[in-house]
Amino acid sequence: MAGFGKKKTITEYLYSKVAVVILLVVVLFLSVSVFERYQVERQMAERKDEALEHKEELIVRKKMLEEKVEYLGAERGVEAEIRTNFDVAKEGEQVIILVGDTAKKETIATTTKEIQPWYVFW
Repeated sequence: MAGFGKKKTITEYLYSKVAVVILLVVVLFLSVSVFERYQVERQMAERKDEALEHKEELIVRKKMLEEKVEYLGAERGVEAEIRTNFDVAKEGEQVIILVGDTAKKETIATTTKEIQPWYVFW
């Protein structure tokens, strides 16, 4: 009869099958959540790397454009660009134009058809 009035201790509740199943379910949900956060972190790290690469490309392009602006800021650079793009010359300069054999010879294949008189179709 001494067993009737005995209270269950916390350890007996924690080691029960129901408590273990509940703890396993909680651990499972936490594991899924942690894994999803890990995936998000990996995606953000990849995006960060891509953004840094893009930044480096933009820095290089900026340097090239600054150099071109300096080049075009000088009179010599403007003159060189005009000569390159528009095939012009200053007064007193002579221009030599070289013409290569760029004409392609085309062969036209002709077929011979016998012309039928008009009365054959009737």
